[in-house]
Amino acid sequence: MSLHPRIAADTLPVCMTESAHVRLMNDSRWPWLLLIPLQENIEELHDLTHTQRDLFMADVNQVSRVLQRITQCKSVNVAMLGNVVSQLHCHVVARDESDPAWPGTVWGFGTAVPYAPGQADELIATTRKSFS
Repeated sequence: MSLHPRIAADTLPVCMTESAHVRLMNDSRWPWLLLIPLQENIEELHDLTHTQRDLFMADVNQVSRVLQRITQCKSVNVAMLGNVVSQLHCHVVARDESDPAWPGTVWGFGTAVPYAPGQADELIATTRKSFS
């Protein structure tokens, strides 16, 4: 399965589940994970079969729980927009009143701040562990 070039460029690999690639957005301002279905040429959630969609959404829920547990955030934002990148992907973002864009959206807010070496290791390891 190939990733859209923008997803590949903007994210770091975390793990693969039965239904999705899980990747970390390379922007240290927010704990922000993306899930991309394993199936090729999927642009919309309704393009997945019922079983594929159920498995994918179960993974989205699992990632949401992990982010909330790790970060103790006030809210977990979940979104599938597809306006810029047509390949179906789900954003799962930990949000808190202290984050730089609160209460607005993270999209288009300032410039991404890439993770320093080792800075994302705990988030990646904990997310991986939750799927093993």
